[in-house]
Formats: sequence, structure tokens, C-alpha cells
Amino acid sequence: MLALLALLGNGILMKRTSRTFGAVAAAGLFLVGSAITPAAAAPQSNHANVTSLVLYAENRSVARVDGDADGSLEHGDMVQRELALSLTRGGKVIGVSYSQGEIVAYKPELQTDVRRVNVQSQLPGGELFATGLTAYSALSVPQPGWQETYAIVGGTGKYEGARGSETLTLLDDGRTFKVVLRLMK
Repeated sequence: MLALLALLGNGILMKRTSRTFGAVAAAGLFLVGSAITPAAAAPQSNHANVTSLVLYAENRSVARVDGDADGSLEHGDMVQRELALSLTRGGKVIGVSYSQGEIVAYKPELQTDVRRVNVQSQLPGGELFATGLTAYSALSVPQPGWQETYAIVGGTGKYEGARGSETLTLLDDGRTFKVVLRLMK
């Protein structure tokens, strides 16, 4: 655009026909108009192209991996879970979900930590992979009502190329999560 303005200032384009000038000016305006922000460039979710699936995930085991073995959770320590998946609360198990939360930020003065969470769910017909961040009160586990949403970043089998979101809500028993999978078509 600056080069276009410089050419105009030197009179080089003044000798061109008005048709050429109009085309160059239109191209310049197109380039300026196409400089949009990343947020505006992000694809928008079309709810008509989203399939939702509700599962229930019952906590089967939790392991805390303490890198320095002093008993406190801090940078690099992990929390790993295994969850049984079913279509109804307390129903027949149809799959398993494994998650690992690694503490990536620990703020003892605020008594909080941030965990990078990766979830791998084995379902009939393939696997789904999700990832995201979760902030907790330090040294705590989620309490009933806790909710978090992660990005679905891929899958295998019938879920190959999957994208969307996975929202988990901890139910009143403190060990069962309601899992809402929103998959884009």
C-alpha cells in the first residue's frame, strides 16, 4: 500500500488510464480491507453442523505423580485418572478415558496451580483426543459442580479428523463426570 502511495506521489500512475488507476486503487483497498484480526479470521461454529453426545465418566483411579517425592504438588508433578465411560449414569461401560494433568504453573502465594490436561478416550469405533488448561486451588481435587471445557484435537477410526469440544461437569457424587462431546461435521 505504501508503494502504491509513493507511485501516486511521483506521478507515475497519473499517466495511466483511469481504468488502470481504478483497478490499482481497488486492489489497494482490498489489501487494506483484508488485514483482519485473528479473532475475526477464526472459523465460526455452525450449530447445525455439530453433533452432541452425552457420556458419563466414573472415576476408577487417581494417581498423583510427585517428581521430588516431598508430598506437595508443584511444577512438573502430574495427576493421572482412569474413567469408565457409559451412555447413562451407572450404566454399562462402553469405553475408557485416561487423562493426565501436568502442573505447568504453581503459585504458592495464591494457593493455585494450572494444569495442562490431555485426555484420551477409547470409544466404540475409535479414540478421541482432547487438550486444555485447568486452574485449581493448590493441593485440591475438583468438587461437585466443577466444570471445564477442552478442545477436541483429533481422533482415530470413525473419529479420525475430529474437532470440537469436550465439557466435563463433576456431578454431586464427587466421582462421576457428565461429559458432553460436541463434534463438528
